Amino acid sequence: MLVEERNCLSCHTTNGKTGVGPTWKGLAGSTVELSDGRKVKADRAYLVQSIEDPDAATVKGFSKGLMATVIKPGSVNDADANAIAAYIETLR
Repeated sequence: MLVEERNCLSCHTTNGKTGVGPTWKGLAGSTVELSDGRKVKADRAYLVQSIEDPDAATVKGFSKGLMATVIKPGSVNDADANAIAAYIETLR
C-alpha cells in the first residue's frame, strides 16, 4: 500500500489519536484550523495540497516544516497524492 511505502503512519494515525501529525480519522470533509488562524475545509484539494506541499497549510498545534523534512515538497506526484487522499477519505 502506498501509505505504508511512504511511511505515513509513522506520524499520522487512523484511530483518532494525535500523533506527531494530525490523525487522519475524520479528517476528510472536516473543518481544520491552521496555524495562521484560518479555517479551511479538508476537501480533496486541501488533502492533495498538504501531501504535495506540506508547508502550504500547517494545522494549528503542529510544527511547520516538520512534514517537509520527511516528505520534500514536490516529491509526491499528483497520482500518488490523490491515492493517499482517497484513502484518507475512507477514514470518516
